[in-house]
Amino acid sequence: MQIIYEVNVLKDGRRISEPQYETDDFYAVTAFALTLDEAAKKATRFMIDYLVEVHGLEKHEANMLCSIAADLKIAEVVDQNVLVSMHISKSLFVKTGHP
Repeated sequence: MQIIYEVNVLKDGRRISEPQYETDDFYAVTAFALTLDEAAKKATRFMIDYLVEVHGLEKHEANMLCSIAADLKIAEVVDQNVLVSMHISKSLFVKTGHP
């Protein structure tokens, strides 16, 4: 299999402590930790930060949205290191043009 992808580094963009990425359909954060619980908490915190900073949600609103609409995935467990990702659909933020 051959995969071609493009990476853009945004020097004046948001400050992030771990990788985040997006596709046409979703936005995703990643989090590394020594335990699954710690990685899941970090990923949720990173997604909440994104929703507050980029979409203007209040922290409690972002937390609720993560609990019902975000998808937390175990990406990797290797040598006592855990990587999780959290995805949220961009379709949740499409403006319909209605008042």
